[in-house]
Amino acid sequence: MKMIQYTLVATCVAVLAAVDAPLKLIASDALDAKTSISAIAFNEPLLAQAETASSKKPGAKAPKVNVDKDGVILKGYDPVAYFKQNQAVKGDPKYSSSYGGAKYYFASADDKAEFDKSPAKYAPQYGGFCANGMTKRKLHDIDPNVFFIYKGKLYVCENKKAGDTFYSHPAANIKKADANWRFYEPPSNPGFRRELGS
Repeated sequence: MKMIQYTLVATCVAVLAAVDAPLKLIASDALDAKTSISAIAFNEPLLAQAETASSKKPGAKAPKVNVDKDGVILKGYDPVAYFKQNQAVKGDPKYSSSYGGAKYYFASADDKAEFDKSPAKYAPQYGGFCANGMTKRKLHDIDPNVFFIYKGKLYVCENKKAGDTFYSHPAANIKKADANWRFYEPPSNPGFRRELGS
């Protein structure tokens, strides 16, 4: 009978310790983001995002964007001009806006105003990285003159060959690139792996 009581007490102590342990971990200042992330090191894209974000400030999640050393996306080309003029037009730094971690330049005050009303409409897909590269889950730079607008969205590619490949089957390639881009976006719930449906 005493053996059953000792076993029952030991089980209760173990359960209480297990319930109390996560609370101590949350309250502990000794754990930082890198320590927590090392437990999920098998998820490499998530790990790379977390380390990039932690370099700015703890807990921050920043989107990946293809910007130059000054933080300018699309190599300084006007994103609105792609839609309005159907061509690549160099922007002017005096007309600039920031959106999604990048600075955008525009050819005119009108284009800047149009962008400021609805920036998501004009921002390039995949953070301004090559759309064809994203079909292979690769972050390639772009040539701003190689672009494609499909169903109201802007896609840019690294060169004419990549553009031709991507544009040859846009729906299938966009579906593949969209799925791959999820690995580079900041997770909405970093504790779970995306491929498990979270």
